[in-house]
Amino acid sequence: MNIVINQKEYIFKKGIRNDHKIRRSFNQLAEQSFGFDFEAWYQLGFWNEKYIPYVLLNGEAVVANVSVSLMDFYLSGEMRKYIQIGTVMTDANYRNQGLSRFLIERVLEDWHSNCDAMYLFAKDSVKDFYPKFGFVSAQEYQLNRDVTTNKLDIKVEKLNMEEQSDLKLLKNKSADLNPYSLFATESSEWLVLFYGISFFKNKFLYIPQYNTIVVADFEGDTMNCYDIYGTGEIPMDRILSAVMKKETKKVVFGFTPKEQEGCEISLLKQEDTTLFYKTKDQNICKGNKRMFPILSRA
Repeated sequence: MNIVINQKEYIFKKGIRNDHKIRRSFNQLAEQSFGFDFEAWYQLGFWNEKYIPYVLLNGEAVVANVSVSLMDFYLSGEMRKYIQIGTVMTDANYRNQGLSRFLIERVLEDWHSNCDAMYLFAKDSVKDFYPKFGFVSAQEYQLNRDVTTNKLDIKVEKLNMEEQSDLKLLKNKSADLNPYSLFATESSEWLVLFYGISFFKNKFLYIPQYNTIVVADFEGDTMNCYDIYGTGEIPMDRILSAVMKKETKKVVFGFTPKEQEGCEISLLKQEDTTLFYKTKDQNICKGNKRMFPILSRA
C-alpha cells in the first residue's frame, strides 16, 4: 500500500517474514538500531505468525518499524489475549517525521478492539510519546527469597543451543506455561527460542530426572531464576535446589511465582525502561504486585 506522510510517499506493509528482500532490509535496520537481527531465528523456523512487523519502506529500504507480538497469558486461571508492541525503530535519516505515529495508529486500529490489553516497554527518551495514544505507565514488582534448602546432588545438563536435539527439547517444553508462575505465557516457545539462540544462550539448564528446564544464571551467592518449564509435579523448592550452586543463598525471580511464602517483594527497577499499557480496564495493572516474565518481553 502506498501512503503519504508529510508530503513524502512510502510503502506500508505488514507481516513481512517470508519476503526475503524486505526481511533483509528489516534486519539491517534492527542491527543498526539494536545491535542484533532476526535472520538466524527465521532460518531455524522459529519466527512464526505471532510476531508481525509493521514496516514503512522508502523504495526497497525499510525505514521504520513497529512490531506486534501476540501473547497469551494465564492470569489467576483465566486466559488473556494481550498484544505486545516492540522493535520500534526508525532510520536516523527519517526520524521526527511522523513515521512511528503512523505505524502505532495502524497497530491500534488493527488490534485494540481484538485483545484484552496492549502493552510495551519504552525507553526513557520516548516516555512522553506513548501517552498520546492513550497508554498509561505502570510499575512492576519482583520477588526474591533466601534459599531455605541445601543443594541436591542431582544431574543437571546445560542445553547446547547449537544442537538441534536441545533446541527441539526447549521448543517442546517451553510451549507450555510455567506451572510455578502466577502470570505465565502459553505457546510462547517462538519467543523463548529467540532468547535461546541469542541473549540467554547459556542459561538453559535441564534436569533429566524431573524432565524440567530451568532458565537461570548466577551472580556471586545469588541465582536469577528467569523461568521454569516442567510438569509442575515437582515442588519448586526441589527444582531450585537441583540447579543452584553450593554458595547460593538467594533466589531472584524473573517471573511472579505462585508460592510467595518467605518472599520479599520490591519495585522492579529497570534502567531506561518503563512499562506502558492500554486496556478497557484501566485498573488491570494497578494494585497488582507482579511482573511480566522476563522471557515474555519481545
